[in-house]
Parts: sequence; structure tokens; C-alpha cells
Amino acid sequence: MTLHQILDTIAGVKHRAKWVLWIILTTIPPAGAWAALGKLGAMGDSLTDEYWDDGVSTYATNWAQLVVIFRGVDMGPTAAQAGTNTWGEPRKAGYKYNWARGGATTTTLLTQGQHTGLQSQAGSEGVSNAVLAIGPNDFNPSSTAYVNIYNGTWSPAQIQAYVNQSISNIETALATVRTAGISVALANVIDPGVAPLSVSLRPNAANRERVAVAVRSVNSGVKDLAQKYQVPLMDWYGLATAIFGPNTNLHSTISLGNVTINLRGSDPGPPNSAPTNAFVADGFHPNTVIQSVLANLILQAFDSRYGAGVALFTEQEILSQALIAYGGSDTLQSQIGAYANYILLPALPEFTGINVAGTNVALQFSTVSNQFYIVESKDDLGAGSWATVSNNVPGNGGIVALTNRVPANLPQRFYRVRQLP
Repeated sequence: MTLHQILDTIAGVKHRAKWVLWIILTTIPPAGAWAALGKLGAMGDSLTDEYWDDGVSTYATNWAQLVVIFRGVDMGPTAAQAGTNTWGEPRKAGYKYNWARGGATTTTLLTQGQHTGLQSQAGSEGVSNAVLAIGPNDFNPSSTAYVNIYNGTWSPAQIQAYVNQSISNIETALATVRTAGISVALANVIDPGVAPLSVSLRPNAANRERVAVAVRSVNSGVKDLAQKYQVPLMDWYGLATAIFGPNTNLHSTISLGNVTINLRGSDPGPPNSAPTNAFVADGFHPNTVIQSVLANLILQAFDSRYGAGVALFTEQEILSQALIAYGGSDTLQSQIGAYANYILLPALPEFTGINVAGTNVALQFSTVSNQFYIVESKDDLGAGSWATVSNNVPGNGGIVALTNRVPANLPQRFYRVRQLP
């Protein structure tokens, strides 16, 4: 941001003692804003791990492959392109900056070193952006946690402890890459209970919904993390619910590009490929069409928060990427709404009021609950450092007020407010 752009966001107020007070109304934007999407890294599970590592690459493609192949996003060379057969665990043969591993949970993401590996590439490779999408396998329908919550054998305290651990793990991964200056798009947790395999294994819809309640509890914590670390939140849970329906009222089809997508169907792959089925052969992982929709949510997040400007896939492109003929008109948005509706941007603090009484300057600014803020001042924008007016100011979800005493002969003062990490 240039000084001229900053000054465009400043308001001036004349004091009767003839000094001028200036207030910067917005926080400093995150690194990477106003720039095209640069080198993109990723952490996660099989939704993000390239599908050739999961054995369905002969007929299905996931979001990471799609944005590289069809939008030219740089996730680094594959192992083969780099002249080796594998990067080793957890990346295996995939893109150099994609640390996601099929089967990963929030716990194994950390033990695999996905977060530290990606963090190191900020310096060594210049990775500037990343996707963090982890958590569905914490509630895999075959897992101990899923079975116990589904059957009602875990107490509320046991469920909450499990939820809290998942949130803590996600925060560790997020904080690690944010300290390296990487701009992150954070996904919340999709409920795996809506997949055909899950329904087959756990047919009681009301019991599956018990697990969905726990997933939503994790997502409440993930929402707080997005605000705390000032990153955009991708509501994968909300998008999946809009497409597939809730456990108690699953949808059977959805129309995309005026083509009917079978939401309960699994694609067996060659020679009897059925790309209009929403899932691959295992009935658990999304087929190319659904992965393209996830890709659009990722591109939307980087555009909404960081101004990346990478074009989303059209419905015709989504179908073409899955080798399906376009039906002649766009139909998806009328059913699920705009992609931007599933992006939650962090609330930035703003000054909302000022009152000058003698040498006392009363400042008011907006806050979010459970976050802390720093207010700083500077008497000359062109020189010197920002000085702390008040630090660790707790947010209350509304307006916070504080007073700064200034010298009587001061001609001007600039203020800014920032949320602390």
C-alpha cells in the first residue's frame, strides 16, 4: 500500500487549539494483498492430496490438480518433474508445496510435519499462500470417535475434550505457517456423514447428526481461529450441506450446467465411468465435479481476502474438466447461492468515534469478542516508529473506548488500531 493510498483512508479533525488529529480508519492489510496468487502450498488430507496418490487419478481430479492444470497456479513441480520418484512422506509424488496426506487427521498432520515443512518453504521456496483444510478424518465413520458419538457412548465431557483437541491441533498448524508470513485460506470441517459410504456404514440419520453436532462444535472454534489469525474462513461445511443436504434430509441430485449430478452415486471408473456421479468408486471422496466446486471456493477466498484475482471455473469448465457435455445454461448458483456467501472474512477493527477535550483525545473503535488489540500513534507519517498508546486491549464484541493525553502544543497526531495475533 502506498502512502497516498493510506492517506485516502484518513480523516482529519481540527481542534480549537489549532492542532490536527488524524485517524487511520483501517488496519494495515495482510502481506500478499493486491497481488496475484503466488506460490501456493497446502496442508490437509485426501481432499487436498493429489488423487494420483489415492488411486483414482485415471478418472477423477482433485482441487489442487485442477487449479494447477487449468489455472496455472504454482504449487511447485511434481516429484517426477523434479527428476525424482518421490519427495518422501507425506508429499510422496505430488506437488512440492502440497503437504497434504490422504488419511491425515488434525493430529497426524502435525506428526507428519505438514505445517513445519510448509513453513520452511516460505523462506527456501518463496511460498506465500496456503490452504489449510483438515479435520474430516477426525470424524471418519470408521473411527473410534465417530462410533462412540454415533452410538451415544461418549459423555458430553468426552466429546468436548475431543473437539477441543481438534481445534488446538488446527491452531498449531495455522499459527506455524502464519508466523512465516504465509497468507492462509482456512477451511472448516466437512461432515463426512453425508457420503454414501458413511450412510451405508452408519445408516441411522439421527445418530449421524449427533456426530454432525460435534463437527459444528469444531467449526465454531475454527471460526474463532480465522478471526484470531486474520485469515478468510471457507465454509466447506455450509457448502457441502447446501449441496448434499443435512443427514436427516439428504439430497439425491443437484443441477450444474443444466446437467443432473447424482449426489448418491459412485463412479466406478474405466471402462464404465460415470462422471455425473458425485463420488469416486469408494463412495467417500468427491468426484471431479464436486472437487471443482471446492476449487472455486478456494479461489474465491484468496480473491475476497487477498485480491488474488484468479478466475473461478465456469459451470461449463467444471463439466468439461469432468468430460461431461455442458447442458447449455448455468444452474448451480440458483440452488446454492454465490460462492462469496461461503467466505467469512475476519472483522477488522475500525475507529468509530473521536472526541477532543483539551489535551485528552477519546478514541472509540470496533472489536470482536475474545480478541485483543493494540492502539498506536505517530506524529509524523513520514518518519519515526509507531508508539504504543494502549496494548492488549480486550475486545467485547462492540465498541471499546480509551483516552490518549497529548501535549498542548502538538500540531497533529496519527492513530491506528490493530488486532493482536
